[in-house]
Amino acid sequence: MNVTTTLSTADDAYIVKNLFPLYVHDLSEFSGERPNVHGVLEPGAVATLSAQGDVQDVWWRKPDALFPFIIRLDGGVAGFAFVARPPHVPESVDQVLNEFFLVRAYRGMGIGEQAAGQIFNRFPGRWQLEVLAKNFPAQAFWRRILREHTGNQFEERSAQTDAGPRHIYRFKNSAIDPSSV
Repeated sequence: MNVTTTLSTADDAYIVKNLFPLYVHDLSEFSGERPNVHGVLEPGAVATLSAQGDVQDVWWRKPDALFPFIIRLDGGVAGFAFVARPPHVPESVDQVLNEFFLVRAYRGMGIGEQAAGQIFNRFPGRWQLEVLAKNFPAQAFWRRILREHTGNQFEERSAQTDAGPRHIYRFKNSAIDPSSV
């Protein structure tokens, strides 16, 4: 089982954009998000999945601050992750894992753990990630991953954010695995 995380480019951005509606659909179980009047799980007037994909374009426009990754298993597409760095993160952290998604068929196989470790190891420093307050499976996943990745040296708290109630994790990553870069 060969898990890789590769930085997505404008040429393969469509892969992430194809997966994004699946991700939002999965989160709707915990967020309560409902389709808008156009049938798209996106607030406001977004009328098509193509337009929803256009919302993510910013991730390919700022290569020094925003990092969209494709997660692959044995060369095939398994998911994606978005990492942000300054100026798109709180001052108290160096990077934020904004989004992390694995197709359901690949969950529970260790792929997410490997992908998360590879991504964390690319960026040493102070990390933050947020999970929907009601997404208990994701909270258990990240708690397990962070225990292993940090030797149980991480903080977690619940908070009301501008985006709603979240469970927030923070940790410092100083180890870099050269094979993951």
